[in-house]
Amino acid sequence: MSALFVRETRNLFFCPYIIFFAIGIFFHMERVAAQDKTITFYADPAGIPPDLPITIKHLTAHVSFIPVKNRVTGTAEFTFLPNRQHIDSIVFHAPDFDVSSVTIDDQNVKYHQTGNNLVIDPGSIPLLPSNPKQGILQTSRLLITYSAVPLAGPIYFIGWQPEESGKRKQIWAHRPNGWLPYMDGRITVDMFITFDGRYKVFSNGERLDVAENSDGTKTWHYAMKKDHPFFSTALVIGDYNYKTGKTSRGLPLEFWYYSDMPDRVGTTYMYTELMFDFLEKELDFGYPYPLYREAPVIDYMYGAMETTTSTVFGDYMQITPRSWWQRNYVNVNVHELAHQWFGNCVAHFVNRDVWLTESFATYYAKMFEKSIFGEDYFQNIRNDEMRLVFEAAKKNDYPVGGSQGGVQRVYQKGSLVLEMLRDVMGEKGFQDAISRYLNKYAFGYSETNDFVRCVYESTGKPYNWFFEEWILKGGEPDYLVRDSICVDSLGNPSTMFKVWQMQKVNDLNGLFKMPVEFEVHYQDGDIDHMKTWIEKQYTEVSVPNRQKKSIDFLLFDPNRKILKKATFVQPYEKLLAQAQRAANMIDRYDAWVALRPEPVSKKSQFLITAFHKETFWLIRSEILQQLAADHSPESVETFREALRDADANVRKSALLLLNPVPDLLQSTVEKLLFDSSYLNVEYALEALCVSFPGHVDQYLDLTRDMEGWRGKNIRMMWLSVALKSGKMEYLPELIGYCSPQYEFETRMNAFNLLKKLNYVDTETRKYAEVASKHWNNKLSGVAREYLKNSETAK
Repeated sequence: MSALFVRETRNLFFCPYIIFFAIGIFFHMERVAAQDKTITFYADPAGIPPDLPITIKHLTAHVSFIPVKNRVTGTAEFTFLPNRQHIDSIVFHAPDFDVSSVTIDDQNVKYHQTGNNLVIDPGSIPLLPSNPKQGILQTSRLLITYSAVPLAGPIYFIGWQPEESGKRKQIWAHRPNGWLPYMDGRITVDMFITFDGRYKVFSNGERLDVAENSDGTKTWHYAMKKDHPFFSTALVIGDYNYKTGKTSRGLPLEFWYYSDMPDRVGTTYMYTELMFDFLEKELDFGYPYPLYREAPVIDYMYGAMETTTSTVFGDYMQITPRSWWQRNYVNVNVHELAHQWFGNCVAHFVNRDVWLTESFATYYAKMFEKSIFGEDYFQNIRNDEMRLVFEAAKKNDYPVGGSQGGVQRVYQKGSLVLEMLRDVMGEKGFQDAISRYLNKYAFGYSETNDFVRCVYESTGKPYNWFFEEWILKGGEPDYLVRDSICVDSLGNPSTMFKVWQMQKVNDLNGLFKMPVEFEVHYQDGDIDHMKTWIEKQYTEVSVPNRQKKSIDFLLFDPNRKILKKATFVQPYEKLLAQAQRAANMIDRYDAWVALRPEPVSKKSQFLITAFHKETFWLIRSEILQQLAADHSPESVETFREALRDADANVRKSALLLLNPVPDLLQSTVEKLLFDSSYLNVEYALEALCVSFPGHVDQYLDLTRDMEGWRGKNIRMMWLSVALKSGKMEYLPELIGYCSPQYEFETRMNAFNLLKKLNYVDTETRKYAEVASKHWNNKLSGVAREYLKNSETAK
């Protein structure tokens, strides 16, 4: 700027008025520049939408399958609108497709295939019709006839090959890629699927017809009459039945299940009807589609997928009551249901804004669980979320509002951020904003700024600062808190909190502005509260103690409302008081965690008393962990009670901490060989056989016919104990579980056990090589690790 100014003044040397004017402008610009503030964000590679020369509006598809050949044959007719007057080419994702013809409005067009794409050549696209009077473009029809033998990934053919003999036969896909030509868009659909009449077919929308054909096949007609994201398309074919239900307002529901497992429907789909009532009330926006259905699928690599109206989920969550507390379907079920609003009805425009889909579903899932299971259960979910967020923070500081931050950001952190937004805005403001957002963008796309605008329009108050801190930028506040007693000139005491923000501050991460609550608890049971904004690097907060009462303990941000790290060192007496008398379970839990360094002899009686007083397993498990090093009769008796506790999680914690099992508790642990929890049976069998090797045969005999739940967990432990004790006649059984005849978790457990046994032979290596190429990355990762270990062992 200075050099430019010098050149200007030389040119204007003989014009003093212009010189003075230029000088004034220069100094004004200097002042403005000094006041300018720049805001820095990460550039996101997923912030640009695809180039779409056309907008697809409707799909009519006729599809059939030859599963023993992994073959799909079909026609896909798209109704579309041109997005510009001159279209150079039209591109569909069509991996491994053998396309036999493409027509537009019944005219053959030239095309070629390159990589995974079907490209309709520019010169062959006919002039698309338009309305010359109104300038309105008219729809055209594009018909693709094709067949494909897709690799596993887009669509999965399971159980149809000889080496999979005995495995459930299924075909499933939770995306259209691989069995339908694909292009981004929101579409309505008529789907006609023809298959062997012995099997049932599951897809999106209303089932309008099931027609019987003369060759023993049936053609299933499903229709999506309201538009939805094309990528949210599902297909499931297998040996299923389904039970029907209705929500309180009469919405039809279908609960699909394996034909040989009708007894699991009630446990698996528990609370589903209540989920609809909860979400419709919370969102003030009715379920946006005419029905809802769900189906389990084998070898599923995730929890579930929220394809529109029709969710698919891993069959390991199709459970019996004994599996309930190991892994039930409730959280995943309501998460996927919430996606019918956040993800399907309103879809994020680009992947940079995926938090608008996943954070909201994660948030409302835990809010529903809070309504069913209570505050302590809810706080345990939050505790797990915070742990995952801070694990991710060790790697990078990507924001929630981006595509690079990973699962912990767009799921767990985003969920916690929405909680804080609700707390900052208040109940009504938050719910009004959500309702406005859904109504405004229903059956369309949205970006982060659209939601920010709805928050403003609903409240008239700008919350841009909140979104900048928590969504667009990364990092979390790290508070250092100190307290002291201050006395004014009149002798009136107050508790002074000194708060520093200690997190890294740079162009990408700044100081946080949040309302923080401070509590002073007195020994007579009274409490003084103060809520104030913490936004500077250093803040002092004074809480007057007008009646000069004795302090019992202090709380900074009670009930952990803010996602944060906090260092607030308190003396033993105050932490013990907090552990015993804080109203919120999570505040008591935090106090016990802070007391971990104290010698157990100093706190054992307080721990034992608290164990009997507390009701939630998280805090009781923490107490058991601190008592595990104490072998006094009182602590041993506390463990005996824990092993008999009604809560399976408490029993599990006690089992895992007993290493070895004391003689005094042997008979108590033996009873857990018949525990209602499959996991506890597994842990009890291992603990007893390690602790009492002379009784191994007895314990194996007692559990000989037990299989367990996911991955045959009890049987795998049984085989581990048997083989380690020299019973090699059971080795072929273990090796057999590595074969493709079994679902992925059984195979994973078998490979892991063989690795522990350091056993490898030609057969196990063959099975591992097959599994290492499996599309389920959980299985393939374990198989590759087994192969790596076997090479090292040579």
